[in-house]
Amino acid sequence: MTNSKDVSPTGKHLNFSVEEYNTRLTKIRTEMRHRDLDLLLLTDPCNIYYTTGYDAWSFYVPQCILISASEVEPVWIGREMDRTGALITSTLSENSIVSYDDKFVQSQQYHPMSVMAEQIRARFGSDLHIGIEMDSYYMDIQSYIKMQSELPLAKISDASLLVNWVRAIKSDTELKYMREASTLVENAMQAAIDLIEPGVRECDVAATAYSNLVSSNPDFAGAYTSTPPLIPAGERLNTPHLSWNSSRYENNTQVNLELMACRNRYHMPLGRSLYLGKPNATLRKIESAIVEGLDAALSFIKPGVRACDVEATWQKAASKHNVQKSARCGYSLGIAYPPTCGEKTVSLRPDDKTVLQEGMSFHLMPAIWHEGNSLVITEPFVVTKTGVETFCKFPRKLFEK
Repeated sequence: MTNSKDVSPTGKHLNFSVEEYNTRLTKIRTEMRHRDLDLLLLTDPCNIYYTTGYDAWSFYVPQCILISASEVEPVWIGREMDRTGALITSTLSENSIVSYDDKFVQSQQYHPMSVMAEQIRARFGSDLHIGIEMDSYYMDIQSYIKMQSELPLAKISDASLLVNWVRAIKSDTELKYMREASTLVENAMQAAIDLIEPGVRECDVAATAYSNLVSSNPDFAGAYTSTPPLIPAGERLNTPHLSWNSSRYENNTQVNLELMACRNRYHMPLGRSLYLGKPNATLRKIESAIVEGLDAALSFIKPGVRACDVEATWQKAASKHNVQKSARCGYSLGIAYPPTCGEKTVSLRPDDKTVLQEGMSFHLMPAIWHEGNSLVITEPFVVTKTGVETFCKFPRKLFEK
């Protein structure tokens, strides 16, 4: 049954008010004018969703949103079979939804960028300054070359993170969805920890995690995530991006769990480690370093501090235990589609001088690989007026069974 709260008077399934979408477009157009852009062509599904609400598993073929610097409705261009999805899930009127024939899909003869260029010429002109997302996973080289050939009078510039930076400060409704996602990921983490025992298969833990990430709350549903559960164990433990297989857990085995929930495309990650047996002294030292570092960083964060200083605060606390982390210890968090949940803007690392503002959300993730041991304890949070709010309230420790 459709949740009536998500259906507008026009029958569209919207996760935000039309006013909020309009506010977003106003901010984006302001930045476009600062860059002297006439038109913005978005291919990142995160930014397509953010600007129009369009939400479908259709990003494996070329699709885009065209946003003019003038106050005209954005235009969606995608595959014909996805046109109805755009009508249902986006704010756009029928005239602003354009589709291309299936002959353009994965063809050696035709390319969807021809249709996109034709629409640009017809609706906005040819002599334009166009910003595109050159660093998007979804803007391939062939599309870029085709765009250049089809629009020879246009000036094309990189606008890869223009919308991403607008997304950095979350609204009250966005934070509501992130808090809802946090309940799902907490439920999934607890269910996975409860299930893991010697003799249990890794794949069964993954299945339990998935079930809880989608349906563990009776009031709302979770959605597919950008990243699968990452639950390496045993010999596969000391690398971060492995998932599961059919192996059975054994005694004296550690499991690192990195789970992620999604609510209306807003993601919430959470990492914890579990040891089946008695952890060694090195693991306990790493645990103390991570927890003290998390406590110190979270106490330090408030509007006005810099991302690099958050990282330095964590490192200083962890260094008391002779533990350091070479990779970044956090990243900005929000909307996500495969293949990643990061917003690709702020990173908590030494060279990032970004000043944190109220409403920015992050995953503080000082996962550690040290002296042949690893440990994962992470905290997602949002910057508040006076400090931080941690989204999850899950025990911050190395679990033992």
